Amino acid sequence: MGVKKLKFISFRRYWLDKFLSASDFSGRVLDVGGVKNDKRGCFRPSMTKADSWEYLNIDEKTSPDYLCSSEKIPVDNNSYDVVLIAEVLEHLENPEKTLRESLRVLKAGGKLIATMPFLYPVHADPFDFQRWTPEKVRMEFGKAGFDEIKIECMGGFFSVLYDLWRVFLNDENCRLRCLRKVIRKCILPILIIIYINLDKFFAPVNKKITTGFYITAVKK
Repeated sequence: MGVKKLKFISFRRYWLDKFLSASDFSGRVLDVGGVKNDKRGCFRPSMTKADSWEYLNIDEKTSPDYLCSSEKIPVDNNSYDVVLIAEVLEHLENPEKTLRESLRVLKAGGKLIATMPFLYPVHADPFDFQRWTPEKVRMEFGKAGFDEIKIECMGGFFSVLYDLWRVFLNDENCRLRCLRKVIRKCILPILIIIYINLDKFFAPVNKKITTGFYITAVKK
């Protein structure tokens, strides 16, 4: 994804698109909380390796294949090769139930791919319940029965800083309203380029200060 597109989205979305585009989706895929049309960001499912890409959502406007809660998925055990849960766990009142149900519908050796924000502003969709540290991620995924749990940081201090500025300036209560348009059009685009390079330079610090986590796990 080109840097210019960042003028319209958050760094969180930039990293999300980047990581998902590099993910290996093959076989039958279940996208928990995903939407078929009017997707955010630039990531689009590739059907080169995936045999099918099915959607589960509680919002009927997204035209899901399964209009239901992720706590009780109406499919047989061992049905999917990959389950994707992108930017969803923080919005669930009982995320541990969704993890256990995801394990159930995965085939043996199947992969769970999940993303979750960390240092990112509260965003209701419709609710925002939690942020997990890596230790919490390992504990909950392990308790659900997953193995080979891997966690990667998605952007560092400067990605976080940019997103905070972006949300702050977009807020209707921002007292910099008179300067907001100038800052967004003239200053933030410059910061994008600077911050991307600074994040790369200070990569070792990103494990403590990050926009969120990219998580993969395998069903035993």
